[in-house]
Amino acid sequence: MEYINKIYKESNLELNDSISTYNGWGAQQNPNTFEAFHNFLREIKPKRIIEIGTSIGGLTTFIDYTCKLLELDCKLISFDINELSFYKGMRENGIDIRIEDIFSDDYRVVKQEIIDFINEDGVTLVLCDGGYKIGEFNLLSKYIKSGDYIMAHDYAEDSEVFNDKVYKKIWNWHEICDNDINGACELNNLEPYNKEIFDNVAWVCKKKV
Repeated sequence: MEYINKIYKESNLELNDSISTYNGWGAQQNPNTFEAFHNFLREIKPKRIIEIGTSIGGLTTFIDYTCKLLELDCKLISFDINELSFYKGMRENGIDIRIEDIFSDDYRVVKQEIIDFINEDGVTLVLCDGGYKIGEFNLLSKYIKSGDYIMAHDYAEDSEVFNDKVYKKIWNWHEICDNDINGACELNNLEPYNKEIFDNVAWVCKKKV
């Protein structure tokens, strides 16, 4: 099924406003993120998705909606460390939101149940959009299997690219760059995936080969 544009509001980077609204769901995302994720999910057909950082829930809800729209047999689990009032309604709609810190303080250990979940049969997609994306990416990339994908938000290749091409054009926040993850990518056989598309919405996307 083709992407349907239901964007009601776009983020205003001149005003440092990060919120884009799709179908009434607010997300701290570049407005083109919705189409990029729709097409990506349709292509890779994940069996499970782990999202670190539910935040205000718009992207989580969109991903759940899109998986159902595309009739994907996909289990989505979203983790945050803070309970927000509207999570109750999201849970009532079948979204699995868990208030839990799954990482050790130094981001060297993740709970075994997460490792086990990642390694179930079929494609796993890991989304790193919590409070420390570098630690999340570098740790969880150790456990994804061949054919899985890992992504992180608030990305630009480096500070020069961010200042020249991203800031106030694509996204105003820069929390992870190539130097932060190059070691993990080399160690874990991760290759860029749809780089141009995801660069344009401030996400990095890697596939394990």
